[in-house]
Amino acid sequence: MNDLLDRLQACIAARFPAMEADLNAGASDAGIDTFERAIGRPLPPPLRALYRWHDGQAGHAAPGLFFGLPFLPLSAALAHWNSETAGESVGDVSAYTCLPPGTIRQAAASRAWIPLADDAGGAYLGVDLDPDAAGSAGQVITFGGREFIRVQAGASLEHFLERLLGLYENGDYVLVEEDEDAFSLSTVNPCTDHFLDYLRRKAQGAC
Repeated sequence: MNDLLDRLQACIAARFPAMEADLNAGASDAGIDTFERAIGRPLPPPLRALYRWHDGQAGHAAPGLFFGLPFLPLSAALAHWNSETAGESVGDVSAYTCLPPGTIRQAAASRAWIPLADDAGGAYLGVDLDPDAAGSAGQVITFGGREFIRVQAGASLEHFLERLLGLYENGDYVLVEEDEDAFSLSTVNPCTDHFLDYLRRKAQGAC
């Protein structure tokens, strides 16, 4: 995992210097332990390594680490986790499906879903600690109340980060100038301006 994070650091330093400058210092083990106690679950070693690498982003008008979605510091991840799990007991969950089928539990929300990034509109990218039968513990998923088709974005955090790094290293992105010195990222093949839409369309078989 550390070698993968070193490669990711080198890649974003070369391609997205504003993104690199926006990354916070790494979280301490004590800080991660406090987060674990708050959610009542241990984090898998790769997720602990990610937060020791950097404790999210500062949010200074830089592109988000996850293809435009900002990497949440532990404090913000906990706030979103508390907000999302308030809806865990919602009754009818029949509208929620997932790709691939059987990987993500059919639920409105779950205490086992740890937010890594949000789109400021109620949709999340995160780590799933309690997958369905065809999933894997520690998989990266999309979720949120309005995300009716959830996607397994990576069978593990390492798999997801390898996929993300491949997009960056291959130049499979477009930098879009929003304001002076402020940029966002758009995907190509398929072309979208929202990474969660890209993940869903890829899971549905879009080119």
